[in-house]
Amino acid sequence: MKKYRNIIYFILGIITTFSLLFPVTSSGLKFSRSNTMMITYVVLAALLFIFYRKYFAKFKRKTTYNIIAIIFSLLMVFGYSYDIVHNASLVLGDISLILFSILKGIGYYVLFNTSIHLLDDVVKTKKMKDVKLPKIFDLFDKHPFLFSFIVILLCYLPYIIAYYPVIINYDAANQIKEVMGIHTRYMDSVILLNPNVYLTNFNPLIHTFLIGGLFKVGYLLGNVNFGMFLYSIIQVTIVISVFAYSIYYLKKINVNKILIRIVVGIYPLVPLFPFYAMTAVKDVIFSSLVFLYIIKMYDIIKYKQTVKQYILFALLVLLVILFRNNGIYTILLSLPFLLIFKKEIRIPILIVLVFNITMYVGYNKVLLPSFEIANTSIREVLSVPFQQTARYAKYYGDEISLEDREVIDKVLGYDDLGERYDTDLSDPVKNKFNKYTTNEELKEYFTVWLKYLFKRPVVYIDATINNIYGYFYPNTSAWYIYTDLNHKLPEAGFDYHYNGLSGLRLVLKGYGEAFPYIPIIGTIANIGMTVWIHILLIGMLIVNKMKKHIVLLLPSLSLILVCMVGPANTYFRYILPCVFALPSIICILYNELKNN
Repeated sequence: MKKYRNIIYFILGIITTFSLLFPVTSSGLKFSRSNTMMITYVVLAALLFIFYRKYFAKFKRKTTYNIIAIIFSLLMVFGYSYDIVHNASLVLGDISLILFSILKGIGYYVLFNTSIHLLDDVVKTKKMKDVKLPKIFDLFDKHPFLFSFIVILLCYLPYIIAYYPVIINYDAANQIKEVMGIHTRYMDSVILLNPNVYLTNFNPLIHTFLIGGLFKVGYLLGNVNFGMFLYSIIQVTIVISVFAYSIYYLKKINVNKILIRIVVGIYPLVPLFPFYAMTAVKDVIFSSLVFLYIIKMYDIIKYKQTVKQYILFALLVLLVILFRNNGIYTILLSLPFLLIFKKEIRIPILIVLVFNITMYVGYNKVLLPSFEIANTSIREVLSVPFQQTARYAKYYGDEISLEDREVIDKVLGYDDLGERYDTDLSDPVKNKFNKYTTNEELKEYFTVWLKYLFKRPVVYIDATINNIYGYFYPNTSAWYIYTDLNHKLPEAGFDYHYNGLSGLRLVLKGYGEAFPYIPIIGTIANIGMTVWIHILLIGMLIVNKMKKHIVLLLPSLSLILVCMVGPANTYFRYILPCVFALPSIICILYNELKNN
């Protein structure tokens, strides 16, 4: 068998080249015969041959990594089909497409399997050699938090200056309008307890009060830009402080110096961080809080805590819940798992959990109603079934009986339901949800929904996958940053505007939009890759018998699950907390793997 190894590696190199460079279309395989592509095919096949020759047979294969490689391969094969034609027809369309897909799957599997085992070996056996840096970095060793804070702030200053007073998105503009007593679309989507109360909990109320209150301060002073700049100062300070604290914490637990320096470079220089630090959107402060929450969970697992530290942790958990309406799910899907560890932390963690659940229930069931503030609509958690019904109406509407159409119409409005269907976004469908829908009407709707699920389950599957595949398919790019002036406030009569530094904004915007396409480092802005890294980290912890550390990944995994039932496919700010925390999580888990 040994004498045939080179032939096997050569064949594997060709198959993997086919997987990576030969796209499949509905009419068959697409093959370019240009000189450039022919050279690319040959070079890549040769490099893969060398790679497989050196590493394919080097490692003892581990079942967990084999499973992950299979999962990644399936995600690549099916993700491509849904990205191109919004269904699985490029995988299962006919016998030739099935064969092409199997071959592609094999190529991906061999590449992923070998790479994952190599990564595991490198992490466990290779030592990073320290590199001597300029003396200025001695200041980091003496004052890691202050040094990191100043470095990050200096790198963010061009963004702070260029986008003075702050970047506002549509949600933030509407939150401000709520505080200013102006009608917003949120009032149309919820059942108002008092038509004269313009505030809703459609967006987290604490954030609405923060951004809207500071805007109102500026308005009363005759300069709304000043009020918005006050908000930007608070948010930027929070973001930079959390990043600086995470770097300080990495040093405290003796993470490899090279990794720390990489993190020190990532948070100031990767444009998504300063751009979002200067964007007035609820997800930014929430992401910072989740990041702190993850660090604190690790600290609780590793070190003994004082009563004061548990009290601060309880308040941190409360802020996570208050700054995002789905923050409660982040807590419920992560915090209880701390109870399975040390005996001495079970009672305080249980107290923290019970306290925050009580506060959450009291906030939603007592506090908001007492101030006649309408809560968010049930439609926000029904994106998945609504999309499934809309897709069915679009492609097989003639199969839906008149009686069933009437049932759907009471909930979603049936006449233009199929036309409103968007494969990647449920908003056009759920925005016409009848907010006065009764429990009985909703029950009837789900009876109809279930009926057509059994009739054409593939339609439901396609609708769901189209709404989530981008979170698991790295080859789709949905990276975005907010840069343009939002006109909702000026249209409402407020003098919110940018300064005259349009040239600087153009440069920063260009850098921000080009960043995802920078090799290797650009993957930080790739949603699918972020999710893959979390899956891979779970696998490495399982293989190395460090399952308890999976708890550090649970907050991010809970957010990924929320994205799967959310309204939009590949929506970057929904995954932002995972991106904020990932560089430091990798360093912490690398440190644990090394010390295991």
